[in-house]
Amino acid sequence: MIYKNHEGYQDPTSGQAMKGAHWEELQQLREKEHGLKRGQKIAIIETCKEEHKPAKKVKRIYTVIELYKHCVLLKDEKGFRMAPSYIQLQSLMRGGD
Repeated sequence: MIYKNHEGYQDPTSGQAMKGAHWEELQQLREKEHGLKRGQKIAIIETCKEEHKPAKKVKRIYTVIELYKHCVLLKDEKGFRMAPSYIQLQSLMRGGD
């Protein structure tokens, strides 16, 4: 959708600014709703299985990048990204699969 100014002309600069402000408001609402903040470090316990070895649990640190309607975008120190749902994230933080 293209934003138009009060005279009816296309105004993409104002449209982008309003879209960015709306996105920021949504992020702040989701931060309050889910108790997470962008930039926050989260420890997730994952199960690592290797061939001919017993499974072991490994603690990895992820950073919250963005909060979406149904999931949260996380990134680790190596650049790997994952987007679990909020329910899956709570389970991963407790150590479940």
